[in-house]
Amino acid sequence: MLKGQEKPASKYEDLLVTACIVPKPMDEADAEKMRNYDWQQVVLSDQDSYIRSLLSQILPRGYLESLRVSFNEEDLPAAWKRLEGHYGHSNAQGMVAMIAEFEAALVKDFTSVVDLTVRVKEARNRINRLSRENLKGVTMISHQYAAMRVLSLFPSQYWGNNVVYSVEGLHLDRVEDLLRNVFMNKSRGQIEAMHAQPVPVNYAASNRALGKRKGREEEARSKKGGECFYCEGRYNRDGEPHRKVDCPKMQKDRSQGLMRSNIFVKG
Repeated sequence: MLKGQEKPASKYEDLLVTACIVPKPMDEADAEKMRNYDWQQVVLSDQDSYIRSLLSQILPRGYLESLRVSFNEEDLPAAWKRLEGHYGHSNAQGMVAMIAEFEAALVKDFTSVVDLTVRVKEARNRINRLSRENLKGVTMISHQYAAMRVLSLFPSQYWGNNVVYSVEGLHLDRVEDLLRNVFMNKSRGQIEAMHAQPVPVNYAASNRALGKRKGREEEARSKKGGECFYCEGRYNRDGEPHRKVDCPKMQKDRSQGLMRSNIFVKG
């Protein structure tokens, strides 16, 4: 510091907790005060740049890439507060708190399947990033566990026959695609209301215990027309079941050049 210059108006640690501002002199004609003001502005800018540069060098790349707003574009106090919150969870107690946040993401209302899965993925990624850093590569919440928790929020009669119970089939991204095809843009309230709707016969039939003999009425219904594996009863006419080959929805789709195994597969 040169002789006659004042000390820096702010310490480095001050910049981490508040937006530091150098007050402009009331008398702009005072050359000495204006010179000191300009010098304080330069010092403040240098302090801010130094802190950002230092943090950018020592923080894990995974953390920096996970930020929605660039570290260099955000106010320093806000960036520091988030950083403290993130690494304040780097212990067992903090991990429990983050898992509670994951569970809370499943409980909250959602406007669509995408709204829910984005929230769940963000919470899962935060937890797994910290668990890998602090527990030597451990993945705390797998895709399969997250997918099962998401599926539990939806009426199983609408997706039960379409989920492949395997590592690949229970990947969160694949489950998201399936649920989007079935429930589209329905909100949580609309989906929960579907529990009260009549369940297509073929869903119940698919869950019937093996070896159980059919009743006479059920056998007669089977002989009469069977159940459609294309629309799963959603396009029955006058409440009467039909076979896949007679499905009006399949016939309409194929007349338009849409070839798929059932209505739950994207065209």
